[in-house]
Amino acid sequence: MDIIRSLDTDNMERALQALAPEDRAGILSVGASFHRLTVKKRLERAERKVAGFEEKYHRTLHEIEADGLPDNADYAAHEDYVEWHYWGRVLERDQRTLEALSMLAPEPT
Repeated sequence: MDIIRSLDTDNMERALQALAPEDRAGILSVGASFHRLTVKKRLERAERKVAGFEEKYHRTLHEIEADGLPDNADYAAHEDYVEWHYWGRVLERDQRTLEALSMLAPEPT
């Protein structure tokens, strides 16, 4: 895995192009299937975190973005706001990733 991570995009594309089409498809399908597991776990955690903030503040992040933090928000509320943003970005990114992975390897039913 470390070898693959150290490959730059150009080298990775060249290596994939050197493979027979059926091998390339198999590698992408298996890799997508395994990566899906990791992304799903992270997405579930992000969903729990975001839901926790929504429950705690009785609002969505979008509502807070529109209205701003209350003037009397304490340090903890500001910290939560930053963390909430982070998990919101993770959630959105992982949803997009799962959509892309499903194009490479449809999820078994």
